[in-house]
Amino acid sequence: MKIWKQTLLASAFAMMGSLSIMASETHVVHANMMDFDPVVVKINPGDSVQWTNMSTHNVEMMEGLIPEGQEAFTSPMSQNFSHTFEQEGIYIYQCTPHIGAGMGGAVIVGEPTNLQVIKDAGVRGGLGRVVRQAIAAAEEM
Repeated sequence: MKIWKQTLLASAFAMMGSLSIMASETHVVHANMMDFDPVVVKINPGDSVQWTNMSTHNVEMMEGLIPEGQEAFTSPMSQNFSHTFEQEGIYIYQCTPHIGAGMGGAVIVGEPTNLQVIKDAGVRGGLGRVVRQAIAAAEEM
């Protein structure tokens, strides 16, 4: 009887792990001439974002505009790229060569835990439009 309970418990934990793996999704962001589509993507922790059509683009996460404790990264130029997001919060990114034209985006993972930090950053210029869209999307949640 004891072995049966242990087996049942082990099976239940294995099944829960499988469900969480199956539940993760990949969200696609397409790079157009001078913008990302969609500009703001909302995902769950454990989901991935794949940036496609990156012929002359990259993804540069902006230091200070990502959740505390997360390391900013820059994808290779001109290569499709995928990243899995584990920590909740808002992640603001730009295309380094085209930010002057406003080419950037935001990933909102779960709850927007760093919303106030993003609001207080006072971002202007090409990235300001992206930040305003991310704030509006986060406030609708």
